[in-house]
Amino acid sequence: MKKRFLAIALCGAMGAALLAGCGSGSSSDSAAATDDTTSAAEETAEAEDTSEAETSVTLDGTWPEEGVTIGVEVYDTTDEQFLALQEYFDYVEENFNISFMYSESIENSEGELDFISSCASAGCDAIMGYYNVSGAEAMQQTIDQGMYYWGTEQYYDDFADEDLYVGTYTFIEDESSTENGDYLGGYQMAYSLAEQGVTHVFYCNGGVSFGVQMFIDRQSGFVAGIEAAQADGYEITFNEDEDIVEGWPGTDDFTSAVGKMLASDYDGVAASFNAASLFQPIADAGKSDSISVATIGETNDTYYDAVNSGLVTCIVYDCEEVVFANAIVQIVNAVTSYGDVTRTDDGKAGKILTQRWTVTDADTFNAIYEYHDAGNFFVTAEDLANMFAGLNGDITFDDIYDYYSSIDAEGAISAIQ
Repeated sequence: MKKRFLAIALCGAMGAALLAGCGSGSSSDSAAATDDTTSAAEETAEAEDTSEAETSVTLDGTWPEEGVTIGVEVYDTTDEQFLALQEYFDYVEENFNISFMYSESIENSEGELDFISSCASAGCDAIMGYYNVSGAEAMQQTIDQGMYYWGTEQYYDDFADEDLYVGTYTFIEDESSTENGDYLGGYQMAYSLAEQGVTHVFYCNGGVSFGVQMFIDRQSGFVAGIEAAQADGYEITFNEDEDIVEGWPGTDDFTSAVGKMLASDYDGVAASFNAASLFQPIADAGKSDSISVATIGETNDTYYDAVNSGLVTCIVYDCEEVVFANAIVQIVNAVTSYGDVTRTDDGKAGKILTQRWTVTDADTFNAIYEYHDAGNFFVTAEDLANMFAGLNGDITFDDIYDYYSSIDAEGAISAIQ
């Protein structure tokens, strides 16, 4: 039986607050457990609840006593998703003795491997593979230099038995599936546009022609999503030979190709990258009110007006503290000598199921936007503390897996309203 996931509540002012394991009873129940007048029934229930534990820590940045430093690989330091993730990491640094060392924008394998070596020289405990351009080589170099590595699902099977590999996240519950999160992102954009009544769509594929696997997988998923929607009776048209714009915004070829598409009869466009670069060309073409945009993007200022005006009708959103920042839990547990909590029952590195949030209406977008804009996070410092085995000795990998895999957009928004 899985141990029950403990709820830890922050009591009192943040500067001097203590975390207490609250279990399923009230605070008065916990006090009664130590009182001589406690009933026999209450004593029996308390004894049988082996997961009922009490821990305390002051969230002032002093735990763990020996700090943990994590190197973070970044493909673009100006990317909005990274900036949102960095805000969460700043919040973590305020509450725990955990620090982060960031790369510059990594352009190639040489830059990535140099950064890993720099992290080792600086005394980092782990590398978070938020980006990986060197594949297994980057993972192996990290391990060879005595640091833990988190991330890169593509090579999970090759490293799952390696002690210094602490796993990754996944969007796929079926272990036998050959799909991945990028494939699903493309699929969700396509199917969502079809559901919204789009009849003719073009697709901006980013780095496919450069051989970037992430974009290759997104395009494959998009094509599959179109085919699935058509099989389900939706009247959406997409031709792989005619309806794909290759490359990146900022190039003459891309600008020309997008302009040509917008001058035609398309009523939908999907972007495998930040779709904000399409807003001005769409406005110039006079199609702001007649085209639907789907993107893999963020719930931030960039999209606020576009979503609320009805231009952007689908954002496939990776909530940063849910999808990526579970790396902190895995890494910190391993570094603080609780490596068993990072592994599955068969001893393999933990792969944590997370849910990608597909945002297709303004109300959902605004709820997420306003919550984050107010400085809140869907995974709080208290939640993290509860998943650190050094603070909660009853936590298991199954508990951590169940926690993160349960956070979907509907549940998260319901909890804050």
